[in-house]
Amino acid sequence: MSFTSKRESIKKIAKKRALKLLKMARETYDKDPKLSKRYVELARKIAMKHRIHLPAAFCRKCNTIFIPGKTLKIRISSKQILYICLVCNYTRRKVIT
Repeated sequence: MSFTSKRESIKKIAKKRALKLLKMARETYDKDPKLSKRYVELARKIAMKHRIHLPAAFCRKCNTIFIPGKTLKIRISSKQILYICLVCNYTRRKVIT
């Protein structure tokens, strides 16, 4: 096995684990929000260590998983989409092209 293929297989495993942690965070938010935040923290650490891109499914400021209506408010204007965290009021903007 060459070095690059080994690295790619490690990245695939890390991405699977990070996505599984995000899924678990979404499932456990109603029962235990603290545990849910911990899952998001762990997923972010895995992603940073292995340089993996994660979906924008959590707040960057407070590590809360985004659940529309519960922890996320979405506003659409003519030029951008606003994702507003209902826990810490952090606003994430996405420009519409």
